[in-house]
Amino acid sequence: MAADTSQRADGSGSDGSARPTGRPSREAAEQIEATMLDAALATFIEAGFQGASMEAIARRAGVTKRTLYRRARTKSDLFVEVVERLARQSGMPNLARVEAGPLEQRLQAAGEILLGWLLNPHAIALYRMIVAEAARQPGLALSVDGPFQRASTAIAAILAEDGARPAETVRLGADMFVRLVAGEALDRAAQGIEPAGVSDRTHARAMAAIAFFLAGWRSWPASAPSSP
Repeated sequence: MAADTSQRADGSGSDGSARPTGRPSREAAEQIEATMLDAALATFIEAGFQGASMEAIARRAGVTKRTLYRRARTKSDLFVEVVERLARQSGMPNLARVEAGPLEQRLQAAGEILLGWLLNPHAIALYRMIVAEAARQPGLALSVDGPFQRASTAIAAILAEDGARPAETVRLGADMFVRLVAGEALDRAAQGIEPAGVSDRTHARAMAAIAFFLAGWRSWPASAPSSP
């Protein structure tokens, strides 16, 4: 019988053994990484954090566990990578590159970026999973808080250009902006009240929320305390 010469996505043999194929090209390495993260996303969504295993993710990606562990030391590290990648793919980094202009116009552009990121169907699925796992994995939400903090920092940078205000006030305003503009839409989609994605209704409510925010922001005394 002829020997099985099939290979995994990482160049290993079908039995997981290493094959002397040399170091993969940069393009091939990037493709392997994308395949692993795609497999991890799908597995986490289907099985939940607790039910997902590195072995199942590696098998789905067509790589060895050794290859997967070179990418992420733990399942938690891999989950963080999945969330970070989804944020990047959904355009969240563009919050830091909103063009100069009137404050309302800049905040509207930022609001659209937030909605596109947080209402992505995969983001909704991961959010549901994090909530479901909260009791067993209380640190899971905190481990993936990076993109949310960077989003708030980008909004704070926009607000800081709207006159002199204490840094604490600016940060509070940024946090409230994110919650006011996207928080309700995220919760409603996660609960199945509304579908994932940005609908005309969701967009209109977000724009109204921005106008509501601006009315409060512009009337907030510059010297007022930011929090109790």
